[in-house]
Amino acid sequence: MSNILVVIGSARKGRVADKVLDYIKTDLDKREGVTYTVADLKEINMPFFDNELSPNNEAYTITDPQVKQWSELVQAADGVLFITPEYNHTLSAIQKNAIDSLGIDWNEKPVSAVAYGWSGGSLAVGTFREAIGNVKADVKQTIAQLGFMKDLNPDGTLLDAANVEAQIAATIDELVA
Repeated sequence: MSNILVVIGSARKGRVADKVLDYIKTDLDKREGVTYTVADLKEINMPFFDNELSPNNEAYTITDPQVKQWSELVQAADGVLFITPEYNHTLSAIQKNAIDSLGIDWNEKPVSAVAYGWSGGSLAVGTFREAIGNVKADVKQTIAQLGFMKDLNPDGTLLDAANVEAQIAATIDELVA
């Protein structure tokens, strides 16, 4: 059995991530032996990382309750799937903060993403791969990249349902393998 943590990485009102989450849930609900938990970084509301020590330092301890909650969610998951918006050619600040706030929790943790944006999220994917790879996560090769006016309308509704479904399925296939 695989338990996937699906992480909403946008805090905007009217965010497209909620629609993308629905497309991901549709795929996950069809899979035998796969369960999932949704973590909304907006609701977890972690403070910006400000510890004197790096999370990879042996002496690092988590004292903030929201960061503890986040750590427990990541630890309980067999894999993590980020819903990654592209903001100013990179991943969102709350996603970067979520990555930076943990250390050994990421070691060899299978991680992937479903990115979206005007460039299909490709620029956010580059930053995502670098940030999550730096904390020693097992970053999967297949990352869905959903483009506005190609795959999705800017409001998140589908333009190319078959391509969206295929990209999400391929991303999850590799994550749960």
